[in-house]
Amino acid sequence: MITKGSYEDKFQPVKDAFEELHSSGRETGSSFAVYQDGNAIIDLWGGYSDKEKNIIWEQDTLANVWSTTKGVAATCVALMVEKKLLDYDEKVTHYWPEFGLNGKEDITVGMLLSHQAGICGTEDAEIEDYYNQKNMADRLSKMTPIWEPGSASGYHSMTYGWLAGELVLRVSGKSLGTILREEITSKRDIDFHIGLDKSEHHRCAEMIPMPRKKRDPNEKIEITDAQKATALGPNTLKHQNTAQWKEAEMPAANGQGSAQGLAKFYSLVVPKDKNLQILNDETISKMTKTQIENRDLVLSVVTRWAAGFIMNKHKVIYGPVSESFGHSGWGGSCAFADPVNNVGVSYVMNQMEDNVAGDMRSVQLINKFYECLKED
Repeated sequence: MITKGSYEDKFQPVKDAFEELHSSGRETGSSFAVYQDGNAIIDLWGGYSDKEKNIIWEQDTLANVWSTTKGVAATCVALMVEKKLLDYDEKVTHYWPEFGLNGKEDITVGMLLSHQAGICGTEDAEIEDYYNQKNMADRLSKMTPIWEPGSASGYHSMTYGWLAGELVLRVSGKSLGTILREEITSKRDIDFHIGLDKSEHHRCAEMIPMPRKKRDPNEKIEITDAQKATALGPNTLKHQNTAQWKEAEMPAANGQGSAQGLAKFYSLVVPKDKNLQILNDETISKMTKTQIENRDLVLSVVTRWAAGFIMNKHKVIYGPVSESFGHSGWGGSCAFADPVNNVGVSYVMNQMEDNVAGDMRSVQLINKFYECLKED
């Protein structure tokens, strides 16, 4: 495998680690990038964009990054906060009156974005419903919380996107994907999309689902009501490579992008040059304020949630800086902002692995980057 891209000489160990992941057979195609002020410090890509390994992974190859999309969606919501159209402490019903049914009347925007609303499942929804924002918003507005809102977090793996999307739509009159494109990405030449135009589908990598784990049929596994609810709904893995999936706007799970695009995005959330900021410092402080920290009812790991971001409290998945914030996606992708070193970092791939609490491929590359940075 030939690695393409660029990097400063001191980051040679990062390139070596990237190539080792490919040579060991743990990758099909991937990209890893670190940006500062919108410019690449590390920009690596290699491998293949299809399962049969016939199509080379290029610099502009896009991949479905699953829940890594959530951090970008949360930034769009934060932009609405900065414009005084939303307030994290305000009740959701102030903007979306129909939402206040069946015990949801006191849920705030901050609670909603930090997975505390208790509506993490989609009940009897079909995949066609997932592609319809209005349909899903109507369904969610009528649901009854599984737990008392505000008492715990339970990861809203899919519903987060329609909830955040409806808030943005209600206050701006535009879809979240449209706000992302018009207000953020098109102005800064950032290659990331929620709702991908057909003309760009040829750039998309084939996502390769993780092999199913063999489980002992006699093993008893206790799962929470929240986990049961999250498991309901269509098998999204079967649809992730379809045109309909790519074109739809599901701000929780179907962002199409590269490590380059995501690293550039986050580098402009926390740039050295304040003139480049997507959001001002006050907004960043608000959106990264801890909303809840607990053992998540769905993820079953202790998580510190801000308003749509995973905070790097434990310094495990996003390097050694506790102030870093971002999001990771099903299968392995991740992207985050490091406000101390003023960098955006991202890893994107198409060979999915089954890791809930961080993918070791990305952890290996991220840690190697920080080792090189420390030695400088």
